[in-house]
Amino acid sequence: MLTVTKDNSISAEIDIFPTEPQQQQSLIDGLINYIQTVFKQQPGFVAAAIHRSRDGMRVVNYVQWASPSDYEAYVNNAEIPSLSNQLSTFPASNSRLYEILVSEPTNSKMQISTDIKGLINFGIFKLRNPKDQPRFLKATQEAVDLVAGQAGLVTTHFHRSLDGAMVVNYGLWSNHKDYVAMNENPPFAGPLLEMLRLADNEFQMSLYEVVFTETST
Repeated sequence: MLTVTKDNSISAEIDIFPTEPQQQQSLIDGLINYIQTVFKQQPGFVAAAIHRSRDGMRVVNYVQWASPSDYEAYVNNAEIPSLSNQLSTFPASNSRLYEILVSEPTNSKMQISTDIKGLINFGIFKLRNPKDQPRFLKATQEAVDLVAGQAGLVTTHFHRSLDGAMVVNYGLWSNHKDYVAMNENPPFAGPLLEMLRLADNEFQMSLYEVVFTETST
């Protein structure tokens, strides 16, 4: 089973696809085929999970690699059909390699499966200047400290891209009511202002569900 936790050395590739509701399932089908025929054959591939937004506007592919070097070997192998070429009929994804730096609870482990209990959300932040990523993550830690113990929050994991350009939050909530209440009156409004000063935010109220998972074995 794919497990998201700060306490391991696994790297995460996150592929964020914009789409339209009428194309979403076709994109998912293409991703499933790519995972099974390409990703799974690569050295260092650990697991993958496909998420679809309930509003039909996004698909997020979460792929775990044993190390950054395994990911780089896959990306730089000219003999392997790239994800973008394989899915060229769809809008290009925002694809980067990430590591988890901030989580709440600190030692939490999130096991991803198609029958996961709860509601998944993604907070997507594009840094205006990649050099500001450390400052952004400092504000993020302050925000996470303030959200600790929030009703309905099961776990949250902030991922930073290794190139400094992105930060993506992967959150899990137990129910929709508490999720909406948090967004209407966020307890971390102060540090959030600093985060939004440093990054363009594609955080949406849309929630996601896991529609497919695959592991190396």
